[in-house]
Amino acid sequence: KIQEETKLVRHWKIFLDMVGKNGISKMVLRKTLPIINAQIARLLNGVCDFDVEVAVTEKNEVMFFLIKDGIKSDLSSGSGFERTAASLALRSVLANISTLPKLNCFVVDEVLGRVAKENYDNMKSLYEKILENYDFIIQISHLDEIKDWHNTILTVKKDVNISKMVISK
Repeated sequence: KIQEETKLVRHWKIFLDMVGKNGISKMVLRKTLPIINAQIARLLNGVCDFDVEVAVTEKNEVMFFLIKDGIKSDLSSGSGFERTAASLALRSVLANISTLPKLNCFVVDEVLGRVAKENYDNMKSLYEKILENYDFIIQISHLDEIKDWHNTILTVKKDVNISKMVISK
């Protein structure tokens, strides 16, 4: 019985080494980080005045950094525009390098809520770069200022508790 339990404990430790905090996923991520960071830099180049870097610390924690004017800080301290642009770029890059099946569209829901209007042109430029890897973007938004970003607008209108969709080009 003790031998069986010892064998189970050994197998459990091997399993934890493979999938745990220091496991295979972190080894793969470390090797992929240069590709991820280069693609994020490509998407954000010319769109914003900051860089974003993904890193794995010595404690194997994944960190997201904002680099602006030579100063490296935690991305969570960034503005709404900085965090939104970084998140969309990261999401696009991870979808592109993933081995999972890839959709032909990029779907975003109310992502501009924390972005100031003066940064809308930059966000449009980022969308155009992201669109290079997709057939189309589905954007859910209540903002009239961004309607001209898209070729087709699908508006949901409610009339006497019945929702109807209206398509306009």
